[in-house]
Amino acid sequence: MGYRGIIYKDYSSQHMSVVCKDYSPEALIKEWQSIYKGYLRRFLPEDKSAKMIDLGCGFGGFLYFLTQEGYTNTMGIDCSQEQIDLACKLGLKNVFCADILETLVKHPQEFDFISAIDVLEHFKKEEILELFEAVYNALRPGGIFIIKSPNGESPLSNTYLYMDFTHETIFTKSSIYELFLRFGFRGVRVYPTGPIVHGPLSFIRCIIWQVFRYILLFYSAVETGCFRGHIFTLNLIAVGRRPKS
Repeated sequence: MGYRGIIYKDYSSQHMSVVCKDYSPEALIKEWQSIYKGYLRRFLPEDKSAKMIDLGCGFGGFLYFLTQEGYTNTMGIDCSQEQIDLACKLGLKNVFCADILETLVKHPQEFDFISAIDVLEHFKKEEILELFEAVYNALRPGGIFIIKSPNGESPLSNTYLYMDFTHETIFTKSSIYELFLRFGFRGVRVYPTGPIVHGPLSFIRCIIWQVFRYILLFYSAVETGCFRGHIFTLNLIAVGRRPKS
């Protein structure tokens, strides 16, 4: 079975109960809606019938968000049957317990949008190379690939990397750029995931975070002798597009 099979067998009830105060799908969806709206909504296709697949969809939080946004042609896969069962209880359709790589290989040039939210860190480097190639081949020309993953430049990067026994890899702005460009993606952009303003408390957090960010930039400039535009948030978001021709 291997360590992944052992952990993923009851990933939701075991892992999520440790890292989240309330790990029910309903509570997490409510908590993550502002994250999806603030970080990911702007990258979604204009066409509500675009074919979309969420890799490592878990209990279906992002898929649920997509359905609320009016998208009608979505699909999700995850290697944990427990997670898929939870997604089905949320009323989500077209969700399957399946291997990510095998699924992508079976669907060449079929998707307009592929997402991997908190997924890549679970793979080893060799597997990530295979995954990027498979994603590129599964996208239609002009299709979008978006990822959210731990950020190796964050002061808390090790905390996030080792919080999950199945985490294998961590990225920085430059390393994720390298991967996207290596496999032919264009228009690549990498973004921080700082606090999102949705109330008075989050506004204060945002102001304080900006102060800390400039302190970290100053520290980096002093040590290296130049400003490099580092991203210091706990996670980063990267998006790239398969060229239309």
